[in-house]
Amino acid sequence: MTLEIGILFAITTMLSWGVADFFAKKAIDKTGYRASLVINQSVSLVPIFICVILFFRVPSFTVDLVFTILLTGVFGIIGYIFLYRGFQKGNVSVVSPISACWAIITTLLAVFLFKEQLTLLQIIGVVVVFVGVFLASTNLAELRKSMKYWRHNGVMDGIICMIAWGITYALIKPIVAVAGPIMALLLFRAVAILTLFSWVGVTKTKISLPARLIFLFIIIAGLLDFSGFLTFNLSLTTEFVSIVGPIAATYPAVTVMLAYVFLKERVANNQKIGIAAILTGLALISLS
Repeated sequence: MTLEIGILFAITTMLSWGVADFFAKKAIDKTGYRASLVINQSVSLVPIFICVILFFRVPSFTVDLVFTILLTGVFGIIGYIFLYRGFQKGNVSVVSPISACWAIITTLLAVFLFKEQLTLLQIIGVVVVFVGVFLASTNLAELRKSMKYWRHNGVMDGIICMIAWGITYALIKPIVAVAGPIMALLLFRAVAILTLFSWVGVTKTKISLPARLIFLFIIIAGLLDFSGFLTFNLSLTTEFVSIVGPIAATYPAVTVMLAYVFLKERVANNQKIGIAAILTGLALISLS
C-alpha cells in the first residue's frame, strides 16, 4: 500500500510540474525570465508558510543537516534560473526534456549515497520511464536542429539545470527524513529564495509587475510548483528517491501534451511512443 501511495504522490508531482512549466513558459515569453522567476518563487512561499503553521515541527539541526539544506537551496535555485533562462532563449520541447534528465543523476546519487537497491523489475521500469520521458517530450527533428545552435537556444541552460537539480533532488531525501516533508520544503525554499534575491541584487535586476493575465499565469505556476514539491517530499517518506525521481521527471510529457491541446503544436510519432513507454514503465514500477 505504501508503494501505491508513494507512486501516486510522484505522479501528482509530475502533473503539477508539467502544468506549471506550461504556464511559466507563457509568462516568460511576455515578461522575461527574471521577473517571472522572482514572482513565481515568492508566490510559492505563501502556501508553504500556511502548511508550516498548520503542521509545525522543529527538526533536530546538525551541522550536516544545515550544510545539506544550504546545498539543496542553492543548487535548486540555480536550476530554476537556468531553466527559466532556457525557456526565454529556446523552445520548451528542447529545454524541458534536457533539464528533466536530472532524474538520471538523482538516481545514481541515491544508489551511491543512500545504498538504495531496486528489484530487477523496478530497474527495467525506471529505464523505460527514462527513455519514455525523453521521447515523449522531444521532437527529435527539432532537437537535432537546435543542437547545432546550442549556445543560443537554451540547450546549455537545460544541461546546467539538469546537473543542479540532479544534486538537489537527491539531497532532499535526508532532509525529509529528519525534518518531515513540510518543514523540509520550507527550509529548502527559504534558502532558495535568499539565494535568488541575492542574485537579483548582485545583477541589479529590476522587477516590475506584469499585466494582470500574465501575473495570473505566474501565480498558477507558483502554486503548482509548490504542489509538486510538496507531493515530491511526501513521496520520499514512503518510497526510494531512485523511483520517485524518474516518475516525477516525466513532467515534460505533460507540458508537451498541453501545448498540443491548447497551442495546437504538432506531436511527433516518437513523442507518442514515448508516452506509451512512460505508462509501461509506471506499470512495471507499480507491480514491483
